[in-house]
Amino acid sequence: MTDTDRNSILDAIYVLNDIFDYLVAGTMVFDRYQMKYESGEFSQPGIVAVQKMCVSHLILGLSKLVEFWEYYHHLVPDELRPEVKATVSKLRSRDLKHFRNTVVAHIWDKKLKRTRSQFEAIDQLNRISDDNPKAFLSWLNNPSGNVYPKNLVSIVETLRDRLREEHNISAEEVFNR
Repeated sequence: MTDTDRNSILDAIYVLNDIFDYLVAGTMVFDRYQMKYESGEFSQPGIVAVQKMCVSHLILGLSKLVEFWEYYHHLVPDELRPEVKATVSKLRSRDLKHFRNTVVAHIWDKKLKRTRSQFEAIDQLNRISDDNPKAFLSWLNNPSGNVYPKNLVSIVETLRDRLREEHNISAEEVFNR
């Protein structure tokens, strides 16, 4: 393996670590603050702000997974390729990129030639979550059952760990590069 190949694999593992962090942090913070809100420890405006922050964080992480596939699909081991490809296809079909571009990262919808309304953003978010936000969050990360290939955290973690194993790369090598 050349240094260029190893650097590409290190880059891919770094990106997968980043995506893993987005998914775990976004879902865990969402869940923890939702419990605080339901128990009366947190206000309505507070939970709305936290939910927006977490959704933005998750959408960015999911967008990175789609982009990861565009640049690093050739590194995905054959036995993991069908699941990763199907997951990326599912995310693309939900028009995640449009939501990222018109709600999360920018304020202007070029097609509409205006800012999207709160109701339009919520409608799009419902389509992304297949009208079941709770199940969608569980599909992203289920701390009591992250088993490959049942949810996204398990897929990302399995892929990252497989690349590290196959190429004899330690976590420290990725972290210290």
